[in-house]
Amino acid sequence: MAMRPPPPLVDDLMREIFLRVPPHDPRALVRAAAGCRSWRGIIRDAEFAREYRKRHGAPPMLGFLFEELHYPRREFDDAYWVSHFVSTATFRPPPPACQARPYWHLLDSRHGLVLFYTPRMKADFVVCDLVTGNQWEIHASPKCADIMWWEWDEEDEELERIRCNAAVFCAKDRCDHLHCHGGPFRIALVGSEESELVAHATVYSSETGEWSDMIEVQTLDFILGPWSGHSAVVGNKVYVPCVESDSVVEYNMDEQKLSVIDSPDTNHGGYLMGVEDGMLLFAFVVQPRLYLSSMKIGPSGAVGWARQRIIELEPLLPRDVLLDKYMSVVGFAEGINVIFLSTATHGLYTIDLNSGEHKKVHDRIYGYYFEKVMPYMSFYTGAWGRLPTSHQVSRAVVGATTI
Repeated sequence: MAMRPPPPLVDDLMREIFLRVPPHDPRALVRAAAGCRSWRGIIRDAEFAREYRKRHGAPPMLGFLFEELHYPRREFDDAYWVSHFVSTATFRPPPPACQARPYWHLLDSRHGLVLFYTPRMKADFVVCDLVTGNQWEIHASPKCADIMWWEWDEEDEELERIRCNAAVFCAKDRCDHLHCHGGPFRIALVGSEESELVAHATVYSSETGEWSDMIEVQTLDFILGPWSGHSAVVGNKVYVPCVESDSVVEYNMDEQKLSVIDSPDTNHGGYLMGVEDGMLLFAFVVQPRLYLSSMKIGPSGAVGWARQRIIELEPLLPRDVLLDKYMSVVGFAEGINVIFLSTATHGLYTIDLNSGEHKKVHDRIYGYYFEKVMPYMSFYTGAWGRLPTSHQVSRAVVGATTI
């Protein structure tokens, strides 16, 4: 006997329930879609997906990426870098995005995209969308050579790592960055020549397939690769740190202009982590405290330091973790205010700056510590419109942990 469809009032109630499902648990809605045809219709509706994203605001953190130096088993083989993705939600990217990537160097992650430097492939860069599985291969312009590559040194294990800093970001006009999948993107490179204290910058557009002309500005110190710090994007401006000074280089892509910003006059300085509430966020650990500083960004660029905070780590982390002498800030999830702390002996932790909740998200890697962690943040709502039949969804939910 066929089941009667539920009355419209029940559909309205279920819609409100589905809208309240936490965005870091996308598998829950896939399970719900297997319940009946009516529920599947609600979840597959494009308007429901838009309302869901708007209600939850900042995209959830579905996982994070990091690099590990892989030591060979045989004496005469070379060490090499491997990029990894670790899920922190009920989300698993489609292969090969979920697999370890040897010789792929992690550069940046933003707006649902991940940027890799791939020196052993035909292309110099690969941009990946971990939700859709799409990826784009990009060749560097010859004009980028002086800031991208080191001089040849057979004994330098950093040889295959890119020398400049990089940022990837959505280039869709007036985008709210809640659902950037499939839109145009840009890649900004900001770096220094080895022999000069001069910053150079150029930007790639996926719409034109071309790199802009290289521009430059005098700096106080060198700009090294992405392992030396994070980049930040505010509107049409990209920010990257200099290495041993506290200055930051601002790259205005629309005006093709470079500027140098001085650091705040604080006791502890800080490393550029990203953007918080539209301001540049700098962080530094002097145990047992976490120091945070924020810089306002105006229409013409950075305009001054707004606030400084000190967070006591003692009530947030286990005592044995607090005793680790090599604790450092290695990542920040923008929009949800989650910071990553690396330790030498206890692995990787996250601290939610809003709630104070802490969580261990990865064990210590033998012979290696986390230099930089890139959160991957995105809604998974685009896939709901492609949900299969009720029978197929049931089989997927029973037989796998993926969506």
